[in-house]
Amino acid sequence: MPSPALAASDDVEQLAGDLIASISSTARGALDGALQQALARSIEAKVAARLAVVLEGIGDAFYSLDADWRFSYINRAAEAYFGVPRQTMLRRMIWDVFPASEGTDLRRRYEEVFASGQPLAFEAEAVGRQGRYLEFHVFPYDGGIGVSFRDWTERRQAEEELRASEARLSALANNAPACMFYQTSHSPDFHDRRVLYVSKTCERLTGIPAHEVQANPGLLYNLVLPEFRQRILERELEAHRELKEFASEFQMWHAKTGEPRWYRIIVTPRRLENGGTVWDGIQIDITEHKRSEEHLLLLLNELNHRVKNTLATVQSLAAQSFRGIRTGSLEDLPSAYASFEARLFALARGHDILTRENWEGASISDIIAQAFAPYRDLSGEGGRLMVDGPDLRVPPPMALSLSMALHELCTNAVKYGALGSCEGEVHISWSTLKSASGERLVMRWEERGGPIVTTPARKGFGSRLIQEGLARELNGEVRLIYEPFGVVCTVDVPLS
Repeated sequence: MPSPALAASDDVEQLAGDLIASISSTARGALDGALQQALARSIEAKVAARLAVVLEGIGDAFYSLDADWRFSYINRAAEAYFGVPRQTMLRRMIWDVFPASEGTDLRRRYEEVFASGQPLAFEAEAVGRQGRYLEFHVFPYDGGIGVSFRDWTERRQAEEELRASEARLSALANNAPACMFYQTSHSPDFHDRRVLYVSKTCERLTGIPAHEVQANPGLLYNLVLPEFRQRILERELEAHRELKEFASEFQMWHAKTGEPRWYRIIVTPRRLENGGTVWDGIQIDITEHKRSEEHLLLLLNELNHRVKNTLATVQSLAAQSFRGIRTGSLEDLPSAYASFEARLFALARGHDILTRENWEGASISDIIAQAFAPYRDLSGEGGRLMVDGPDLRVPPPMALSLSMALHELCTNAVKYGALGSCEGEVHISWSTLKSASGERLVMRWEERGGPIVTTPARKGFGSRLIQEGLARELNGEVRLIYEPFGVVCTVDVPLS
């Protein structure tokens, strides 16, 4: 149905036609011109009215300027933004209404559109309203320019906060020392997935720059050791099919160093607001963790071996210490018990030294100091215990064997030798010697100033432990010589 305005226009045209037909040609021409002008003004008014409806309803603020920079139209949104009644601004020059715009980039852009006739879209800070940002569209309009704008300060702040947040997350991902982050798209076909993001730590962990991996993820898969590839693929396919998290541990070669390193990946699907899915992944370098696990397993096995050896040693000490006790007789028990206890203490002191050194070895000086510790009160002012040798570390088995042997030598010296006499002395020295089979330890124990020594009729446990046990344990040569001036013990064993 035609609008009332259009119906009225049709009646005017009909009436004009009837009048023109009833008058002379001269008068008819003048009347026709007047009616045409009236008709044009009517149509122009109707278009302007309809355009005003559009401009009032677009939501954005809008105003137009004529060729003299005067406001020719201001919509309601612009009036509300300016906070000034539009009637007070219409037909006034914009530069008079907003004098602060003099010399601004905004005015330069307005003048550019006036001069070039080409539209511009840009963002700028609002004139006179610091901290507020507007999005402008400026274009030629009705002999002047039209300007539409919207305040996007909150959106701009939100975008800046988002960019700052993304920058922080990116910095965190790029600076993580032992892991890299990545993201892949989801596709019904597993092989059609795309890498959306890889942190820059990728190059540090794998030797391949992140942008190369993003363009060709196969570069990383080619670094995985062959024995792990099938298992990883099977787990990924299962996770992709069921949309569930998966984790895997594997070894990869480093692209630059060629070193095989251990990694753990954890990949989780994440549902997006638009209904799509992406996969968030993290790859962690666990090489040191794996090495620690291997070292711990080695330590456990070594501890198990040492405990068994220690128990065997204790069993041997007990058997030898109590062997001489006659059945049913207790008169020798205190002496045997004391010997057994002293030997256990010597074994414990050897363990103490190694424990302080994490069972990685021990210094000979510490071993000798521990062996002499119970007899320090015998040294007196004259220094009856003399030690000479370089700072040298020995492996754990040698440390324990030397601890037990030195204990037996000290015990024998107190009972029968130099440490049982006020004038007696013990000299112990050591050095290293290079041979065709490797470096060797050469040690000498020498007693002087004690009672005259004779070779015993039979070997006791201590003598057997020194000569046979030490030589057997250390795969070397141990000699126990009973010189008249005192006992001499020489040790020649490989250090490795």
